[in-house]
This record gives sequence, structure tokens and C-alpha cells, in this order.
Amino acid sequence: MNHILRHTLPAIAAFVALGHPAGADPAPAPRESVVFTGGKEGYACYRTPALAVSSEGTVLAFCGGRVNDHRDEGDIDIVLKRSTDGGQTWGPLQILANDGPNPCKNPAPVILPSGRVLLLYLWNKSIASEKDRTTREVYIIHSDDDGLTWSEPRNITASVYREGWRWYGLGPCHAIVKMRDPHRGRIVVPARHNTEDGPTRPHVIYSDDDGETWQIGGIVDRAKATESTIVELSNGALMINCRNQKNDETHRVVAVSSDGGESFGPARLEPAHPEPRGCQGSLAFHSLNAETGRGNIIFSNPANEKIRSDGTLQLSTDDGATWTGRYRYAPEPAPYFTGYSDIAVFADGSIGVLYERGEYEEGESKGERYDEMAFVRVPFGLLSSSADGPAGDQAAPRHD
Repeated sequence: MNHILRHTLPAIAAFVALGHPAGADPAPAPRESVVFTGGKEGYACYRTPALAVSSEGTVLAFCGGRVNDHRDEGDIDIVLKRSTDGGQTWGPLQILANDGPNPCKNPAPVILPSGRVLLLYLWNKSIASEKDRTTREVYIIHSDDDGLTWSEPRNITASVYREGWRWYGLGPCHAIVKMRDPHRGRIVVPARHNTEDGPTRPHVIYSDDDGETWQIGGIVDRAKATESTIVELSNGALMINCRNQKNDETHRVVAVSSDGGESFGPARLEPAHPEPRGCQGSLAFHSLNAETGRGNIIFSNPANEKIRSDGTLQLSTDDGATWTGRYRYAPEPAPYFTGYSDIAVFADGSIGVLYERGEYEEGESKGERYDEMAFVRVPFGLLSSSADGPAGDQAAPRHD
């Protein structure tokens, strides 16, 4: 997101070695809060987090509020909570998109240099099950007062669909604004689609006029790659990191674009990013690394090959070429459940994580795991020291 660079570039000189703020405690304790709790405030379940920090420093926590149960095809609204104290406390729940039984979902926020908050999301007619999926529509809204009030929705579907595309996805996670050439200022949103005769593939959509008009960008040449997240590297290239739905592979898919997202190079597996038979993840640019001269990149996902558990931040100090730091933000190791997550970087270098979590007991249904959506603010020093979470990792049986 653009606010990351707006805050961090003026302060790069204050970062040393792996990016610790000069003179600061490199690893104070993380701060945690619960943002959404299943069964409260009108929703049975909260899923698909998306996170942004506004130009005023307000933390914006978006997600899908599922009215009746955890199902993907149910009655779903886009909801938001705001925090003006760095994620320690949260304001009232705001409903940003609600069309009765027709689901509104997959929020993808981005902060523009002007301070405007853009939010893209999806809509489709209510359907009974996954086999009834046909197509979706893409909408955009914006806020010019730090997320307090929002515009009427605008349908941009005609600009971001190709003939023959069917089911469509966004993120779900934040989008970005490019801060370097080529195409500095371009908004880039990770997305995905399938066709009548083909499996899902990730793609991006982009805007070069602050979200007024939209175009379809490059498609990742990898069948059964799905939900994706994107980050700009220190040389202006874009790296997309995708969920992998191939049953015989347990690592995520990565590809790089050198033309602002208009095309992507060859896709590959990322051996440093295991995932449990497919799950969403999130990337963010943190800062320039004083030792390597390249980007400190942060990645979040449930870093377990068997189950959705062990929610972990990973650090690359060389624009994603290697991954050397890690911190498990999950409060307990496997089999404690952690699912989807999104991340944002604060002006002090700490990393905010909004993520799904819950207790897991053998024999529980999938819906019973989504107890709450939590927020944790992790000091950067905990990643650079490769610190683990409070209890360490341990193996566990699959529960997906």
C-alpha cells in the first residue's frame, strides 16, 4: 500500500542493519486485540480480512460479515471497524455493502497518495452452493474522510472482465499503489478468474487515473493458482504470490512482472512458503534494507503444510529472493486454527496483522473454527531476530 512508502521513505536513514528504528528496543512485546467475534454484532461468522492504515494513521479492518453461517455462498456483507489508537481499541461496526441475501465479499482496500481510501469488492446473486457459480460483478467505493463515510458503489465489471471468464475473485487482501517506475502511481489489485473450460488463474487489474478507469493486466501462467497478493519490489518490479490448489503441492506460487503488472514472467513454487492444501496469504513492502540495498518484504500465511495453523510472518531482506526471518503470531501452535490474514506496515516499522483464528478440537466442523478475527501489532525486530511465537511449533494432524 502506498502509505507504507510515504511513511518509511523519509525515515530510511533511521533504519539500520535489518531496519530497526535507531535507538529503539528491537523487540518489544506484540500488542493484540480482538476486532470481530463470531455470533456478535449481527453476524454468525467473520471471514476474509483486509487491512489498511490511512494517511491519518487510522487502522481500517475490513472483512466479510457472514449473517447465518460460515458458508462462502451465504448472505454476506462487507463490514469495517476503525481504530484511532494503533489497533488497541476499535470503533463500532460499519456496514459498507449489504444487498440482502446476495453476497458482497472479497474486500480489497488501497490508500491513495491524496489520502482517499478506495475499496473494491465483489457481488453476485444468491446461489445455493459452489456448483451454481457462474459470474460476479466488481464494485468500487471510496472514502475521503478517513473511512467514516463512503460513496455510493460504482460498477466497473465491464472494464475488468473478458469474454469467456466466469467466476471471479479479488484478493482478498489489500491492493497497492506503485511508488516507482515503471508506471509510478498505478493502482494494482490482485484478482483471479476461471473460464468455462479452464481452471482458476490469478491476474491483476490496474488503474492509472486514481481509480476512475480500469484495465485488465497480466495473467499468471499457472493453472489452479487462485487467491493472490502483490507487492512492489525495490526496483519497481511487482511480485505476485498465489494460493496453490494442486493437491500434490504444498507450497505457494510466485511470478514477477517487470512492466507494472501488464504481464508476468514464468511462475514457480516458493519453497520458503508452505501452505496447507491451499490458503490465502498477504505481502507488504516494509523498507529498504541498509545491508542489501534491496527491499525488506513481509509475508503472512498459516505456515503449515498440513493444516491451517501456525500463522506466521516471514521476512525477506532481498526483495523476496530468500526468506530469512520469521515470527509466529498465532497465540498457540498447531492444531490451534489460524486462517486468512492481511498485513500493513506502520510508521514506526511495526507490522499489523488482521487474521482469522479459533480453538480447534477433533471432530469440529469447519464453521466452528472461525471464533474471531484478531489484530496483532508485531515489532519488526521480532522478525529480524527470527523469533518464534510464545509456544514453539509442533506437528499436528490435518484438519482442513
